[in-house]
Amino acid sequence: MTDLTLTRRVLGLAPESIRKSRFLIIGYGNELRKDDAVGPLVAEAVANWQMPSIRSLSVLHLTENLVHDIAGTDYAIFVTACSGSSCARTLQIDPIEQGSRMFEALAVKDIHTCNPRTLLDLSQQRYGREPQAWFLQVPVESVAEGEGLSSTAQQGGDHAVRIIGQFLKTYQSLT
Repeated sequence: MTDLTLTRRVLGLAPESIRKSRFLIIGYGNELRKDDAVGPLVAEAVANWQMPSIRSLSVLHLTENLVHDIAGTDYAIFVTACSGSSCARTLQIDPIEQGSRMFEALAVKDIHTCNPRTLLDLSQQRYGREPQAWFLQVPVESVAEGEGLSSTAQQGGDHAVRIIGQFLKTYQSLT
């Protein structure tokens, strides 16, 4: 059994009950579009660790209601599927820096959906806080309608979970 096939958990709390966490993992994607489910599944695998310093959210889209959670953390990792010609064939984790233009190609026409850089900017504007953040892209084969991960997405998701684990060990040892 792999990390991604662990029992699913219902995640999320009302904004007023959110606790400050040192690390925030946000996995996003549509679980009804095959490999696009890899982001939420990675977040759920991390949530199953049940570590008090980590908050892990599994969401369909990045929306403004996540800003409160982002402002309440020191480090954030956004995890999603990556497909198409603009995606590398290997897992990528990139820092999200102020003024970063890395998300311009990911512009979404839905006014209710954001990208990681937009949410970080909103966190800074509303709360005067912006955590260090990274964008973790998992290469996938198909985001067509359907369920179940391809072997590429499964392996990439398992690798992403291991990378997040190593990341947490590294950053916890720095404090």
